[in-house]
Amino acid sequence: MQAEKIQRVLVWSVSLRLAHWSIALSVMLLAATGWLIQNSPMVADGAADVHDFFSVALILGLGLRLWLLFSGSSEISKWRQLVPRMSTDKARISDMLRFYLTFGRPPLPGWFAHNPLWAPVYLLLLAILFLQVMSGLLMETFPVLWGFYLPNTHELLAVVIFVFFVLHIVAVVFNELKGTGSDISAMINGYRIFVTDKAQQPVSTTVQYIRPDEVKKRGR
Repeated sequence: MQAEKIQRVLVWSVSLRLAHWSIALSVMLLAATGWLIQNSPMVADGAADVHDFFSVALILGLGLRLWLLFSGSSEISKWRQLVPRMSTDKARISDMLRFYLTFGRPPLPGWFAHNPLWAPVYLLLLAILFLQVMSGLLMETFPVLWGFYLPNTHELLAVVIFVFFVLHIVAVVFNELKGTGSDISAMINGYRIFVTDKAQQPVSTTVQYIRPDEVKKRGR
């Protein structure tokens, strides 16, 4: 049996983690306060104040993440890393789909930074979040815009974002249970764990994905 080596590699930059948690926590609290505004008249005014406060936090976090898509020193944060390259990523996406659809029966496929299946979904989510922010800013002044009733649009997009939020949490916990990459702690301290053969080269930190023969992110 070939010897193995555990590598702890910095993957997520401070700025990307800050954007991620600003968006995540804001979305959670905006969903809760938005529900209270609609369904609890007794606390609607207070909930609206909290909603407005965290909408600013969402705007700042989203603005930072959008800036990182095009600027910044980390290639992992760039938009190209979220666009699937079908010539190389088709098999990875299929492997991830098979892993989820069989409830983790095959080993969890390996990747370096972004989950190959979720990466394009993240890009779509950023676009939806941008539309959500714009609808929230404009709906009081322009309730009807380009044929859309913005309050209804805002509510519909909130449901879409909440569904993504729930699925994302389930997937992250499932990946953590089945894999060895420390995905949850990585988004806190920036470091992911990789298991490699000692004979192989160290994990590259300049590419999004790595070959299975270079890094074996094994299921338990």
